[in-house]
Amino acid sequence: MKILTHYSLFAFRDDQGKDISQPYLSDFEEIPSRENEEVSSYHLGTLESSKISGLSSSSFELSQYINGDEHREPVPQPAGLQTSAPLKYSVPHVVVSFGPAGQLIRVTPGFSIQKNISQLEIHSLEAILSETQEQQEMRDFPGPLTREDLHKVDAIEFAHQKAGICMRDSKLHDKSSGALLWNLLILLCRQNGQIVGSDIAELLMQSSHPNGSWESEAPTLIDFSEGTTAEAPPQKGEDLLTGNCSSFSSETSQKALQSYTQLLLAGRKKEALESAMSSGLWGHALFLASKMDSRSYTTVLSRFTGQLTASDPLQTLFQLLSGRIPTVATCCGNEKSGDWRPHLAVMLSNETGDPAVHQKAIITMGDTLASKGLIHAAHMCYLTAGVPFGLFTQKADRLVLLGSSHRQSFKDFATNSAIQCTELYEYCQTIGSKCFLISAFQVYKFLYACRLLDCGLASQAFHYCEVVGQAIVRQKEPFFVLTTEVIKLADRLRHSEGQFSEAGVSGAGQEPDWLKQLRARHHSFQVFSFSIPFIVVQCLPRSERKIGSLIKFGTGRHLSFNAINVSVTHLPTGLFHDHIISNDKNYTC
Repeated sequence: MKILTHYSLFAFRDDQGKDISQPYLSDFEEIPSRENEEVSSYHLGTLESSKISGLSSSSFELSQYINGDEHREPVPQPAGLQTSAPLKYSVPHVVVSFGPAGQLIRVTPGFSIQKNISQLEIHSLEAILSETQEQQEMRDFPGPLTREDLHKVDAIEFAHQKAGICMRDSKLHDKSSGALLWNLLILLCRQNGQIVGSDIAELLMQSSHPNGSWESEAPTLIDFSEGTTAEAPPQKGEDLLTGNCSSFSSETSQKALQSYTQLLLAGRKKEALESAMSSGLWGHALFLASKMDSRSYTTVLSRFTGQLTASDPLQTLFQLLSGRIPTVATCCGNEKSGDWRPHLAVMLSNETGDPAVHQKAIITMGDTLASKGLIHAAHMCYLTAGVPFGLFTQKADRLVLLGSSHRQSFKDFATNSAIQCTELYEYCQTIGSKCFLISAFQVYKFLYACRLLDCGLASQAFHYCEVVGQAIVRQKEPFFVLTTEVIKLADRLRHSEGQFSEAGVSGAGQEPDWLKQLRARHHSFQVFSFSIPFIVVQCLPRSERKIGSLIKFGTGRHLSFNAINVSVTHLPTGLFHDHIISNDKNYTC
């Protein structure tokens, strides 16, 4: 059984303390306009209509904040269609509503005239939805992931399961890349968030083929095999540089070497250099060119690398070491360039003198993979290049949720799996750096808490509110709307039975310390917004005035809030500072 709607005409009213039975219908017929006004004054699916029922919608509610384009104003209904709901029934009918902490409330009116008693039933959504796949997937995830409450073994085990699911998912476009992303998180978790390029390169090559090996179709200097074998001396006819057998016979090679020697004896170095290149004597050609002018050396290098195919990682390495963006970075992900993993591995394993070019090459490869729909592969590149997390509304941002593209609709984008994957990455980083935080990700944790509540998992939802609330307190940016919604949900959940059963009923009135701090911070936002004149915005640089969310500094009301996690108003001591809006997205202590 799946509960799809979170609003109802909660007609169960008993202001006078009387039983609700047969007179219930007549009471409604006497004052239908009041109920009708209360129900129809809000557009179904909005926050206000959700508040009436006690349990708000999760995905649609948060999407209105995250994507301002989806927000719609209440649409007035034609007067002829506004009929009171009870008039559709000839007898008292069943009323169903959602409770504040994962309950389903059902009121059955009494049909007997002699026994004028209504029956009130309270069911647990957790029990009703216990057999659903969505609730089971949420139970399997050991969230919220915090350093104090979670052991690394549990996180690693979950990532192992998700990697296996990716390999078995027939709908996934790139199964191996999806599993590789989860395996990267496993590596991060095992090494406390501290890894180097060679660690990732080894992981990439293990997943390049099922047996962990990689074979190039063209000659290469790079040996990706794990085993260490004794090197045999070069045989006759082998190129001393590449170790590959020459196409010439031994006699032909000897003649080419003699011709090269004769030219050098005659002092004709340029002809000798050309002869060596034409004969495939690249070792001799490179050594001779290094003792000549730089132009000759560059020519030999270009001719040598020209012998390699675009799918050879050696070609990628040489271009990168030359200070250029490798060609494969702009055409990877197709049959011609071959597997993208060896190319990323060789870039990560070999640092260059220009870190900016090195980073740009990896990001360019990620952009190319993303343009071809290989989202998991692209996110591997972005993570290794240190790309910061962005916002859903900013389509130019490269990374918002791991394993999901923010260029699709919000419903398809903000999946539970993508939120879990991103939270696991954040957890891996907090192991090595306690204060690490992805500020743009906190709204998705709150969204996940709402979904937990939809499935009846109120205790986990409250725990997520605590984690998000503590994160907001540590941040500099005043996430006004997110703070408001976290406080509202936490106030509802902390009064549920599961939150104060150990302390007794009297413990329900005691606020946790984190909630007190969050409420105080929220109050300071309100006071501060009243005290700052609207002209402050006009003092900003023109490029920073349009920030996706504005606060009218005279009323404290939001004019157009497109994203909870946008950096709204970081106002320092100097009110007319040129940079009172911070664009930072990730924070570390």
